[in-house]
Amino acid sequence: MKKIIVALAVFLTSSVFAQDVVQLSLKDAVNNALQYSKQLQTSKQDVEMYKEKIRETRASGLPQANAQFTGTTYFGKEMNFGGMPIKMENSLTFAASLQYTFSLQQLASVKIAKLAAQIYETTDESTILDVKANVTDTYYAMLVYKRNIEILEKNLADLDEIQKHTEHSFEVGVCEQTDVDQIRVTVSQLRNAIISTKRDYEVTKRLMVLQMGMPITTSIEPSSDLDDMIVDGTTAALENSGLDIKNNVTYKQLEQSLEVKEATVSMYKKAYIPTLTASYQYSNAIKGGFMNFDHLGNLVLSIPLFDGFAKDSRIKQAKLDVAKTQTSMALLQDNLMQNDEQYRYELNSAIDAYLLQKENLEVARRVLQNYKNKYNQGVLSSLDLTQANTNYLSAETSYATAVMSLLQAHTKLNKLYNNFDY
Repeated sequence: MKKIIVALAVFLTSSVFAQDVVQLSLKDAVNNALQYSKQLQTSKQDVEMYKEKIRETRASGLPQANAQFTGTTYFGKEMNFGGMPIKMENSLTFAASLQYTFSLQQLASVKIAKLAAQIYETTDESTILDVKANVTDTYYAMLVYKRNIEILEKNLADLDEIQKHTEHSFEVGVCEQTDVDQIRVTVSQLRNAIISTKRDYEVTKRLMVLQMGMPITTSIEPSSDLDDMIVDGTTAALENSGLDIKNNVTYKQLEQSLEVKEATVSMYKKAYIPTLTASYQYSNAIKGGFMNFDHLGNLVLSIPLFDGFAKDSRIKQAKLDVAKTQTSMALLQDNLMQNDEQYRYELNSAIDAYLLQKENLEVARRVLQNYKNKYNQGVLSSLDLTQANTNYLSAETSYATAVMSLLQAHTKLNKLYNNFDY
């Protein structure tokens, strides 16, 4: 019975803490982030809030209706009217009013609110672009760490065999103690490197989970292959720029901001135009009341005359703001064109570095294999072998760095072009 209870407890514990590993491709990771990212949720909420702001602005220009009940007491006081005392009666009155103000300035404010809402939508588009770029780079980092761990573990397995062989050789007097010590130190360093890389890998996976908006306890693994992420023929594809200024979200935001500011100038100019207010009130004395009129209407034309040049100052400030935004747009256009040239240069340089490190890695791998063969034949010392192994691992590190730089350069250019395929 005790064995059954223990087995049941182990089963229940493992069921509670068991965690399915979610296999993710790059496209899956990006799609999850677009659906669940808290950063994106906040951005979309800003868009919805401003849509409600438009409704609020529009509502201020619609007819306004109110109803009220008014109770009045004179506390039994009397009023002397022509020598005759008249007792003031308590009263209860119902009144309903309707008022509408026609103002061209108010209509302009609705237009401005609509234009401002477009800026929020473009900001949401910019946030989506940031999320795609960040998730892409994090996914690339996961693949690089995963590959490094696989390389280091395979290399460790090989060195473990070499260490056993070296220790056996020392026992039979074929090699010296220093050879054994050198191998042991190299193996120890390699184990520490694996532990450190695995820790970095886990931190990167946690970052990916946060970027996707998934529960922090979610366990994920990348399902794509690092080599599949490297696109051949990139240099040829970069001979011509793919930059479309109008498609750049930062430029679009400035364009929309310019529209808002131009509309603001127009709105301030309309402050010189008179406004017309029409109002109607109906009242009914339910009880008591004095000098009560059932129907009352007003029509008021307000003509602005002089406000100390305040309106003129607001218009001039708004025009200067328009000119400032136009200058910013011209500067941004120059910067985007410069970034395009710079990013394409960086990508081409990254491709050259990648091809060079790939070739260096192949050479280092062949040299290491040759040294292993010579070591197994007894014509090479363990010191030479460990040095060749160190050179090989250094080449692997340089290759991984070159791959990461290449992929990140791709991401920067795609973000500039607003050209992610997912």
